[in-house]
Amino acid sequence: MGAKILFVGHDANRAGAQLVLLHWLKENAANGNKGFLLLEKGGDLLASYRKYAEVWIWRREYSKARNILKKIPFLKREESSPDREPNKAEVKKMLSEFRQQKFDLILGNTVASLSLMQQLTSLKIAFGAYVHELKFSCETYASEKDMQFLAQKVKHVYAVSEQVRLLLKEKYEISNEKLALLPPVAELAKAKSSTSEQVREQLNIPASSPMVLGCGLAEWRKGTDVFIRVARQVIRLKPEVHFVWLGMGDNLYSAELIEEKEKWDVGAQVHLIPAKADTRAYFEAMDLFFLSSREDPFPLVMLEAGHQAKPVLGFQESGGIADFTQGLEGLLVDYMDEGQMADLIIHWLNASETDRLATGEKLKIRSTQYTVKAFMERWAELEKEL
Repeated sequence: MGAKILFVGHDANRAGAQLVLLHWLKENAANGNKGFLLLEKGGDLLASYRKYAEVWIWRREYSKARNILKKIPFLKREESSPDREPNKAEVKKMLSEFRQQKFDLILGNTVASLSLMQQLTSLKIAFGAYVHELKFSCETYASEKDMQFLAQKVKHVYAVSEQVRLLLKEKYEISNEKLALLPPVAELAKAKSSTSEQVREQLNIPASSPMVLGCGLAEWRKGTDVFIRVARQVIRLKPEVHFVWLGMGDNLYSAELIEEKEKWDVGAQVHLIPAKADTRAYFEAMDLFFLSSREDPFPLVMLEAGHQAKPVLGFQESGGIADFTQGLEGLLVDYMDEGQMADLIIHWLNASETDRLATGEKLKIRSTQYTVKAFMERWAELEKEL
């Protein structure tokens, strides 16, 4: 029996860190260990979390009666957020329930959970934090006070990649003694999709045309704009190539990129499509994966791409891709050098099938190092230090 942990998360949205936590809770449950999770607020994964853990929600939804009153025109005064902070009685009840459980560790999942963790200091339980963020995200999702709390009050700090570990050590002065690497877990499909050929048909990509894939929620951090600009450079020199970005959102950033792309992409060779629940067919249909991220601590999509035995290309100093491709040459270029990346993509598209497969197979083998089993073995070693 391992340590009894209260996990703390900022929400249950379907994103990388939240999915890692879900895999962790699921595996704990499979091994007979009940899970416990405190979330600041809910999200798409809430029902899945509840399958494997007892879940508390800190920020509560307003009552149905209040929502009905809001619909009465003359009672409308101002718009409020759809949730609220718990009142004193609710906080007291939750803290009492946590004390009864006698947890060994309170473990925050992401720096965005640090604020909520500070509401639990009266429990006098050791704190841990699993950090999935680099500089921009730390500054966006955590306050200076939160990061001071991490440095001064959190006893065990786990970094998702080497670059995250260095950031925590050098910028936030987290001591080596309490820092450890804990690469994430990814659930990789074992069976082939039956729709990979349909992807090309739906997008009107000929079977003979190379396909370069990018994937992730379209945003500045993921470098979706970089992906499109590099695509334009490559298409000028290799007009048969198609680029596909999987993960466009319903927001201004996505709309601007689509509008800009339409002005020059006369051959409809850059395909910007919304996120999909099942992405396997797209990864199987691609020839190369281009991780255009400016900042990505340990992107799970690169593991999915490597699992397909295809080259995975990206930028140095951008995050966890350096860990994944360590020792393999010809996959990374200087940070945000779009010209170098265009040249590298063309190099790999012109490479022999034998060369692409040789590198792809090495990445496929590496992707197996991030299975649930491997993650739990790493955690078991770290758990001995609690």
